[in-house]
Amino acid sequence: MPRRPDWMASMFSRLPYQASPANRHHGASGYRNLYPFTLPSLGSLLYWKLSALWRQSPDHRPEMIPVCSGDAPALRANQQRASVTWLGHASSFIQLAGLNILIDPVLSPRVSPFRHLGPKRQVALPLDLPDLPRIDLVLLTHLHYDHLDFPTLQRLAAQEGEAPDVIVPLGMSRAVRAAGIPAAKITELDWWQACGHGPVQILLTPAHHWSNRGPWGDMNQALWGGFLLEGAGLKVWFPGDTGYRAELFHEIGLHIGPVDFALLPIGAYEPRKIMRAQHVNPEEAVRIFKHVAARKAWAVHWGTFILTDEPIQQPMAELAMALREQDVSATDFMLPAIGETIWLSH
Repeated sequence: MPRRPDWMASMFSRLPYQASPANRHHGASGYRNLYPFTLPSLGSLLYWKLSALWRQSPDHRPEMIPVCSGDAPALRANQQRASVTWLGHASSFIQLAGLNILIDPVLSPRVSPFRHLGPKRQVALPLDLPDLPRIDLVLLTHLHYDHLDFPTLQRLAAQEGEAPDVIVPLGMSRAVRAAGIPAAKITELDWWQACGHGPVQILLTPAHHWSNRGPWGDMNQALWGGFLLEGAGLKVWFPGDTGYRAELFHEIGLHIGPVDFALLPIGAYEPRKIMRAQHVNPEEAVRIFKHVAARKAWAVHWGTFILTDEPIQQPMAELAMALREQDVSATDFMLPAIGETIWLSH
């Protein structure tokens, strides 16, 4: 039977939204974007989904997605070298300054409040929690199911020793507590706020997106964003889910660039009429690469779950075309295999 939707638990522990009038992204009834947009109406979303019943199905080819088994022994043995491992979609495992960090860990078979309904993992999970060293820190960018996974958080809360520390945007602690993480382990940040975790500094950067967990009542009651990690002389950045606004990423680039390594989303972008304001496509991801003067980047947020209309393998071809058109080398903005590790230091 379907499991109890986790939004029920998170709603029961909900805190009232509290705005700070000094911040223009704090609206009267919820957080808002610096460059506001209107989400598609319920009618247009229903038409999009129902029209799929008579449209020709996209030619999804998960077998084309590059996957490797991962190097679990090397990751478990590593003490000091900086590394990034892509676990699929938005989930990444980062080792920086001796810390083991997970960003948006979603290690379940589906991204859904239900066990047997919702988008299903299309490729095998390359590494699971038992394959990794004990996790010190978890960073969560927003409430959506493909970024915040209750079963994964529940497993992390029960890891040997103690639960990891969790850093989230404002308003997300209620959902994280409902997943079993103790309140004392949770830190909330507003855009451009930073905190330290041992030798690593974490900064929450703005994003152009939105947030909810349940079907009603919690729209934009929690903030969304990206994370910049600084440690061991390196800057690693993940922008989170975001639409493209040149002004926004120009500002972010002025604050954080140049970035040593960026994890840039390239998937879940069709149809553009609906997705443009909330997810970048490969061409826009390359623009963001330039805005933040990234020295190296990996393409993420694709190849794992079928969330939108483009074939699951399409972002690969569109990224290659965007790199040629914008004169960026494929050795600088790379297409990793799911499970692959890149070592950022010796």
